[in-house]
Amino acid sequence: MNTIFKHKILTGAMLFGALFFASSCDDSEGLKVTPEVPFADKTMFEVITSDAELTEFVDVLNACGAHCADSLFNHSRVYTVWAPANGTFNKDSLIAEIEAGNRDQVFRCFIEAHIANHLKAANGKLEEDNKILLLNDKVALFTGDYVNGYTFDGQKIDDANIRVWNGILHKIAGPAEYKYNIWEFLKTDARVDSVANFLYAFDVTEFSESQSIIGPIKDGEQTYLDSVFVTTNKFLRPWKGVGILNDEDSVYTVYVPTNEVWNEMLAISEKHFNYNTKITNPTSLTPEMRDSMRHTHSRLNLIKYMTYSNYEQRYVNDPDSIMPAWQGDGWDRPEFLKADVEKNVIFEKELSNGVFKIIDKCPYTIFDLWHDTIKLEAENEKMRTYIASGVDYIHSASKSQINKDSAFIGAEISDNRYFELYSDKAATTVRYKVPNLLSASYNVALIVVPKHITNADAATDLKPHEMQIKITQATGTTTATIANHKDVHNDPTRLDTIFLTESSGERSVVTIPYCEYYNTGNEPDYGVVIEVKSDGNTKKYDRSIRLDAILFIPVEDPVE
Repeated sequence: MNTIFKHKILTGAMLFGALFFASSCDDSEGLKVTPEVPFADKTMFEVITSDAELTEFVDVLNACGAHCADSLFNHSRVYTVWAPANGTFNKDSLIAEIEAGNRDQVFRCFIEAHIANHLKAANGKLEEDNKILLLNDKVALFTGDYVNGYTFDGQKIDDANIRVWNGILHKIAGPAEYKYNIWEFLKTDARVDSVANFLYAFDVTEFSESQSIIGPIKDGEQTYLDSVFVTTNKFLRPWKGVGILNDEDSVYTVYVPTNEVWNEMLAISEKHFNYNTKITNPTSLTPEMRDSMRHTHSRLNLIKYMTYSNYEQRYVNDPDSIMPAWQGDGWDRPEFLKADVEKNVIFEKELSNGVFKIIDKCPYTIFDLWHDTIKLEAENEKMRTYIASGVDYIHSASKSQINKDSAFIGAEISDNRYFELYSDKAATTVRYKVPNLLSASYNVALIVVPKHITNADAATDLKPHEMQIKITQATGTTTATIANHKDVHNDPTRLDTIFLTESSGERSVVTIPYCEYYNTGNEPDYGVVIEVKSDGNTKKYDRSIRLDAILFIPVEDPVE
């Protein structure tokens, strides 16, 4: 250790020693602490390197690099070390791991698993739930009493309370076990490395100046005695993420599909995220951008339902159900029967922050995972692109005002508002862009509002609409007509959900060729347009258009 540095922190360490002895000379078990401290002038590193029973622990520490010991003990703070004795662990295999390029892993999983940067003596009675936060951010139990002895992570302490200048050393009868958390364990099982490879691809490692140890300036450049790099991942979060799976204070249950199941699901998902290189905004995508979007979104929609926060299960309505941890994207988190998921579990392991389970069959359908209903509110001015021959209004209508006889969600007006394009002279037309459609198949429905929805008693001379519904998709400078339905009528006496149908009366299946899943909510980004045009025959039909919402309801894709 640097002598000047050592003397700078000696005063603080001596003050710590005085306070420590004043507070620990006596305890409830009658343990007497001798005032003699043979290593009061020696550092933790000096003591463990001179102990003949700890040479193998020191060998592993030194194999990690001289700066590792420096970064641990050359600081103005105190430590508690639980050092495993010689012959209790495989020193050679650990050193082989370091030489193979896994130094950081050995340093974290073995060395830091035996060190805390605070003081903890084996005094008095330590309760069974006494937890120690270690340098690797893991938690170990330090328990026992003076009569029966003490243990650290289940290992017997053979020699306790060796006081040194900057801490306390305990010698233990065996090594502590490194406890993987879910995030760490994910990449250790080859059966699920497809999921691991996808998620770990979003790791970002950056240099942390604040956590690094500053060294001298050489040639005008700042050097560091120990450079610390911090890795983050944007999906390790609850909002639009799989949860904080690397947090030791969180508790999760995860159901990870095997590679075979993942690939089966992915083959279907990728069909629904088929982007065109020519879209409306930006005016084009490179093949690389298109493939990247397809790759990411088709996989993201598979992992949304993989993780479950045990804490958040208290919000589940049915005690037999579970709710995914993923939040965001404007969808309500579903609840699934736990038994349906559990019956597919082929492996499970208790980890430091929850339970890791592998499933050999996907218990969800495409409609659970990624193929959602798209609902466009007709009053959405942002997505409305064209109005012709009329005056437009947005009306409010609360649930209490609505006649309960309806085919749509108990006769409620969606979002308590609807759109009216009023005309008493000519036919009317309105167009909307439809967001976030997949390259997939849908039934299309319009929720048409009757003229006197809030005052049925005042309704006179009720006339239906006769509408033409046209759906197109623009790709660059080309626009293709996907569907064109004429003579579409509603029931003017009620809030009516009208499905586009074939001549046979069966619901029409509308297949969108190219995915437009952007989640921006920005009208220019989307190329699918639905146009609603009324008939101008005032004797038979109501020319005004009143719409509550437009629905694109997913269906199984037609057989190719």
